[in-house]
Amino acid sequence: MMGPPVPRLPSTLAVAAVVLAAAGAASAAPATGDRPAGTVSSWGHELNQNELPRWNPDRGRPLIAPRTWYRTVDGILEEAGRNGLWFSGPSALPFPPLPLSPLEPVGWRTPARFRAQNLRTGLRWDVALEVWAARRALDRGATVSDPTASETAYTRRLSLLDPAYRRAALREIRRIVPTVRNRGLVNMYTGSDEPVTIIPRGRARQSSFGRSLARQFRAATGRTLPDPAARPSRSAQAGLDWLAWSRFSGNRFFAMKAEQARTIRRLDPSAVYSPNDYGFIDGFIPWDYTRLASFADVAEADPYVSYPERDRAGRGRYNPGFGAKLLSDLSGKRTRIVVQAFDYSRYQPVVGDLWTWSAQALRAGATDLSFFASDNPRFTNRKLYDGMLAVANSVRGARLPAPPTDPEHLVLYATASEGQGQPHRAGNVRYRTTGDELYTAYSLLGELGAGAFSFDADTRLLREPARLAAAKSIWIPRAETLDAPVAAALAAWVRAGGTLLVTDPDAFTRTPQGAPLTSVRDELVGAPLGPVRTGSMLEVQPGALGAGSPDDLLTVPIETSGRRAFASVPAGADVVARFIDGAPAVIARRVGAGRVLAFSADPMAPGVLDDPIDLVRFVRAVHAWAGGSLDHPAWSYRLPGDPDPSREPWEGSVPPAAARAGL
Repeated sequence: MMGPPVPRLPSTLAVAAVVLAAAGAASAAPATGDRPAGTVSSWGHELNQNELPRWNPDRGRPLIAPRTWYRTVDGILEEAGRNGLWFSGPSALPFPPLPLSPLEPVGWRTPARFRAQNLRTGLRWDVALEVWAARRALDRGATVSDPTASETAYTRRLSLLDPAYRRAALREIRRIVPTVRNRGLVNMYTGSDEPVTIIPRGRARQSSFGRSLARQFRAATGRTLPDPAARPSRSAQAGLDWLAWSRFSGNRFFAMKAEQARTIRRLDPSAVYSPNDYGFIDGFIPWDYTRLASFADVAEADPYVSYPERDRAGRGRYNPGFGAKLLSDLSGKRTRIVVQAFDYSRYQPVVGDLWTWSAQALRAGATDLSFFASDNPRFTNRKLYDGMLAVANSVRGARLPAPPTDPEHLVLYATASEGQGQPHRAGNVRYRTTGDELYTAYSLLGELGAGAFSFDADTRLLREPARLAAAKSIWIPRAETLDAPVAAALAAWVRAGGTLLVTDPDAFTRTPQGAPLTSVRDELVGAPLGPVRTGSMLEVQPGALGAGSPDDLLTVPIETSGRRAFASVPAGADVVARFIDGAPAVIARRVGAGRVLAFSADPMAPGVLDDPIDLVRFVRAVHAWAGGSLDHPAWSYRLPGDPDPSREPWEGSVPPAAARAGL
């Protein structure tokens, strides 16, 4: 409802007013207790001579004589163990060592040496189970599904759904686990890095595997197998075809990983299993990660900062926290985040970045960390390596704050929408979704807005209706495609009293089969969209959400293209925000016993994070209006000993306090 105009307050008073208003309007943050921190690991680039700057494979001998090198390695292991920095990645275990240069001195890799270090400092190792699997499957005749991939990119040359790969991976598990179990050395058993279920292309589509896969896909979905080499397309049909692949391949892939988990646990009942390190750099494979709950012990991802930040301003700075919270909330498992500790996309991390990105991941839901430091800072950037040791030392034995979760206030991960990938682009990026809207919602509501909420998936809300029934509000950052039963369940939930916050103007457009969801959209949103317009600023009048909320005129930027206004306002609806020319852009209306707040122009674009103006204030006000809690203490957490606890995650980032004040 509209309230009387209120003069804009001076900035210092505005800060105080926002804090007081939030405290009065929002419920208290849930008290769920703190968490024990997990482990910190390095990917072990410092343990191989071929990672040294002066390594030359043509010299015919090791760069450093084996006996000298073994003493150096002993020192590295001792120092790492004392600081709680363990080892992960393909240079960890098993015995014998993983594929290395024939010149590499490997005599130090003995169970006795590892056991001695473990007894001395507690040092443990991950066990990389699948490093050889793809190579051996190809050697045994597995189909080269993507001949354009590098000859050494084994998991990109074959399809991880190839039965030959499944058999090879199980053979590797049965070979490796008995050599390392019961020795007190193993931290986690880990699977492949950044898995992608490649579709056969070119002549591989006519191979025995390619034809079999196409038949199975058609039988399961009624569709033709997408062609990864097809011309880019923005058609709805192309998106739905790729959605069918995301779901089909995700189901098959997770079934294979569950089989691996059972095999590992038969061989080692004490096993801690991380099925994969999921690629989360500039998007992610849009699988149903709630499936991990049934077989994984750890969910793991590598949400680096600099590449997505260079690619799309705003998209990288909160990526460690976003990846941590999404996987933690969806899986309910320990979550390990791989922290960028190498020069990537023209950005060299500094020590302050390691502290800031690590804390961001941990406060959002991660329990464990690992550092990917392929520049080998132990020998090339000692200051950065010392930072890795210091962060590990700080995490060891620490207690982490309760994560900022709240199952009564959800942000929807709509697999039916994200699962369409990016068929309008070429290359393997097609398999990934950008996740931009979901990421921006996380950033505005969490990192900057300090709200408590939980991610949940459309699939799980349908599978476990008690979760939907328990929710009081649901944010929908992207949902142009939804399964009809999900859309119907959301509509029924609103009629029963739920509050739906729809920032996607195209929400409730179609089902995965292409059928329209017009009736659901008309019931919930009730307003058609007008033509594309040029305006990019909205105004929210004081009291637009009720008396005193907001308490000031807010200016809200819209960074997305294709901005539109509502063509009309349904009877009984309130206009919450308008474009500068007065056209309605955000409306709120009653639907049964519930409420819907809907946007005509999408505010969830990463670019808005550079200068959100009053958007964070508005998001906080909406979250409080929906009954959500604000100012959860986890969002201010920093690791003990952080030398620069006020450091922002990226140069030019808006400090959260300033964003909450609209400064």
